[in-house]
Amino acid sequence: MSGPEDRLTDALKGVGETVRPGDVPPAPFPDRPPAAVRRPLVMGAVIAAFVVVMGGMIAGGYVAVDRTLGDRGEPSAASAERQVSVFLCIKASSKESCDGEDATEAQKQAIKRRLEAMPQVKRVTYESKRQAYERFKKHFRENENLVESTREGDIPDSFRARVANASDAKAVMRALLGSPGVDTVVVDPRRPGA
Repeated sequence: MSGPEDRLTDALKGVGETVRPGDVPPAPFPDRPPAAVRRPLVMGAVIAAFVVVMGGMIAGGYVAVDRTLGDRGEPSAASAERQVSVFLCIKASSKESCDGEDATEAQKQAIKRRLEAMPQVKRVTYESKRQAYERFKKHFRENENLVESTREGDIPDSFRARVANASDAKAVMRALLGSPGVDTVVVDPRRPGA
């Protein structure tokens, strides 16, 4: 050890010999974090779970793609299709681009126009917060605590874009990530509707 480390060790030993457990007051921390801290943490977990479930899990998606191979072992045109889910900002979003606010109507319209203008995109659909919440409740109905602690505005609205293949999906994802009003973009590796 160096000189300063030796002196610090000696000082701590000296304090340890003079201070008794009753001399130290209890920490002034609450037993549970306040609701203002708990709620964003819970909502972050809810949003993450929703994005994974609704966006599709990658490992399961590749299995689904493998099952759609044609006679020569090549993917058919329908099996190559992908869905890109563009989840919009909500107040509980942690992304800096969201700034703790819901996506505005102007941002939603700009995202929709941008998606519809992309040559890779075959079709665009919109899912409102209400529709997303209803789907969330149905999917997680077995987990009553999660459903009870989640409110309608906690699940983001989204756009779903259908594209021809994985490379088109990646191009759409890259184009939208970080756009105003966009929280997360997920490429579902499974064929839409599979």
